[in-house]
Amino acid sequence: MAKVMGFVGGVAAVVWAMRDRFVSVATSREPEPPTFRTGSKDDSATVDAVDGIGPVFAQRLTAEGLGTVAALAKASPDIVAETAAVSSSRARSWIEQAQKQD
Repeated sequence: MAKVMGFVGGVAAVVWAMRDRFVSVATSREPEPPTFRTGSKDDSATVDAVDGIGPVFAQRLTAEGLGTVAALAKASPDIVAETAAVSSSRARSWIEQAQKQD
């Protein structure tokens, strides 16, 4: 029984080691075409595009009229901190990120 289990384990180890080789044959090796930015700005980007703003914070900010990245970029840190119930340093970080995206 131990020999059979050893043999099955060995086969499984070889298959596991070779899995990348089998998978890479099936996938295309051609690289993705590059994406280009256009000159137009998207004013409808929501605040959850900012790193650190999840659905709860986004809902709080949207309720006060700060639901877009453009609106967040123009807001003051004190208002954002009070609206989202976060520290002013975190609010400043969100605003800086929004200004970079805007």
